[in-house]
Amino acid sequence: MLEVEKKKNVVVIKVSGRLEINQALELEDLINSNISNGAKFFVFDLGNVHYLSSSGIRVFIATLRQLKEMKGRMILANLSSNVIKTLKIVELDGLFEIFDNVDDAVKTIESE
Repeated sequence: MLEVEKKKNVVVIKVSGRLEINQALELEDLINSNISNGAKFFVFDLGNVHYLSSSGIRVFIATLRQLKEMKGRMILANLSSNVIKTLKIVELDGLFEIFDNVDDAVKTIESE
């Protein structure tokens, strides 16, 4: 399940459940439609994600690359223990900016 909230110029997307192929494609469409509308700052709230598949990881990597080209930024926040474990196993925990909570992530982006 995906919920979107805008906090000033930051798009906060709360992801819940299992981030597998179908939800990953839905998330990618949601991200791309926000980017098409001018968004370039994203925070992903992953506190309720029970499972992160390679499809989900691919969406985050593709988004990170796309936003870097646009001088944008994305932060993964409020990660569940399963998501942390998955990112560490595939050695991508150092690739992403990771914050303990959504509010701090949003404040960090807004302060730029």
